Amino acid sequence: MWGAAKRQLRLWRYRLQPGVSFVHDRSGAALPSGVPLDPRRARKILGFLVEEGLVVSGRVSPVLPVSIANVRRVHTDRYLDSLTDPEVLGGIFGVPIESGEVDTILDANRRMVGGTIQATRLALRTGRTAVYLGGGFHHAAPDRGMGFCVFNDIGIAIRRLRARGFEAPVLVVDLDLHDGNGTRVIFADDPSVFTFSIHNAAWDDAPAQASMSIALGSDVEDQAYLTTLRTELPPVVERHAPGLVIYLAGSDPAFDDQIGDWRITADGMITRDRFVIDTLRRVVPQAATAVVLGGGYGPNAWRYSARFFSWLITGEALEPGEPGDSIFLRMRRLGPMLRDPELTKGVADDDGWGLTASDLPGFSAGEIETRVLDHYPPHGIELVLDRTGILAALRDRGFSNPTVEVAGGSGVPPTVRVFGDTDHTQLVVEFRIVRNKTIISGEDVLFVEWLLLQNPTAGFDDRRPRLPGQEHPGLGLLGLVSGLLVAMADALKLSGVAFIPANYYIAVLSRHHLGLVDPAAQARFDALYQVLARLSLSQASRALEDGRVRDTQTNVPARWEPSPMVIPLGEAMRRRLDSPEYRAAVGAARSRYHFTLVDAPSA
Repeated sequence: MWGAAKRQLRLWRYRLQPGVSFVHDRSGAALPSGVPLDPRRARKILGFLVEEGLVVSGRVSPVLPVSIANVRRVHTDRYLDSLTDPEVLGGIFGVPIESGEVDTILDANRRMVGGTIQATRLALRTGRTAVYLGGGFHHAAPDRGMGFCVFNDIGIAIRRLRARGFEAPVLVVDLDLHDGNGTRVIFADDPSVFTFSIHNAAWDDAPAQASMSIALGSDVEDQAYLTTLRTELPPVVERHAPGLVIYLAGSDPAFDDQIGDWRITADGMITRDRFVIDTLRRVVPQAATAVVLGGGYGPNAWRYSARFFSWLITGEALEPGEPGDSIFLRMRRLGPMLRDPELTKGVADDDGWGLTASDLPGFSAGEIETRVLDHYPPHGIELVLDRTGILAALRDRGFSNPTVEVAGGSGVPPTVRVFGDTDHTQLVVEFRIVRNKTIISGEDVLFVEWLLLQNPTAGFDDRRPRLPGQEHPGLGLLGLVSGLLVAMADALKLSGVAFIPANYYIAVLSRHHLGLVDPAAQARFDALYQVLARLSLSQASRALEDGRVRDTQTNVPARWEPSPMVIPLGEAMRRRLDSPEYRAAVGAARSRYHFTLVDAPSA
């Protein structure tokens, strides 16, 4: 209860005194297959911050693609023309690029530049720190790209501001593991932009009027890194007196980065980030600050950014749990409680907290009942729903007497129903879950055959339009109920929680927590989401139903194709969805799917 109260206090503090603005590209990252960046890094960070009550998802700023006119403020026309050649892009990313991938990759990179531009706009307009959950493509120079960097978003954002009359000095603090060579080259003759970079090795030794380039070599540990930062950064900030700071907070110096060669601990990383921000707040409190992610490779890269941003918002560095969803971590901590014999065998002495089996009418201690997941009898299910806060959440929504029913028999798996009243006229929650060893080859998972969450006392309106399959609006309990299912699966040592989303909007709501098992299905969903992300869920669902989403090659209307999604719990399942092989397969399949949104259905 106290944890929930603290999260609510954080949320209200953010709403009343928002000190940090966030920018996120909901279309996701379109990366070529074989590139070691985690395409879900931004989603994992945002999911964590939202679930901790630190960020209101509806107040996260979207991005727009940068205009070609602004790109040309930095990059030469000859270089831009060359980017239509798959071999040129292949050289930048270090992997082969198919001709069908070129437009998708360039569009995604233009959006990523737009994200950095939006962060600088917000920082200057609001006076708050603005964080873009992407960006930091510091290797791209005016006439070439390299190191996964097509366009130099930092350079473009600064040149755009200069064209609009912003004259204050700018400081770029680049703490990616790799040299910010491209940014330094762009501003080599501009003393108003100071580029500060600490890295493992220099990529370019060309001189610049206002720069500090520090190469520390390989195998660097906390002490050497932090001592260098503490010694060199403050004097630069004092001398340059910036009106805008762009902090490239790369997570690739971390010891577990998949391509990095440094040994910076988690404590060292958060100490670094705190020192940078504290220095800016102390020395140039009037300066606007924009933060971009920079490099970070492997499944743990998102955690360093999530920890930093939680500190940035609250002053407390929260420890991320499972990727992008702290509800799941909190629920998994209930594992010992979910294995309590009281939940599985019958009446037991109560510790004074919550319900006991003797409080539940209709359930006798000695009866042999159909068990959910072959483990929990009906009284155990009601105890679980009570102790995990789901029944309390229903009471908060106006259902003062929620009652639980478990129905089954004749070979049909038990169905759990929760009614909002004792007369069983208001069905609010219904689910049927089973153990399944076939839906995902070789894995024993908790499979959700059916899940219904609805508020029969509410109506649809412009704010809550009807979505496909809905008879009533939702309850807003998807995260809590999903967390419970995760905890139950974890208590039974299952490798994941799986279900098949019947509608597009369900997959969208679940995308922060679940991945599609089939790489081709994930690639197709990513392509659909790229086209529909700017629409509301109801608008996107209606566009699919109306046939307004079409294959660009065949002009055939796209339809939602249900395919299994899974929350990975076991190590093998997590590796399966985070492996280079899976990401490569998604990337390879992504080139087959190209959709467009038309204004009206064809006759």
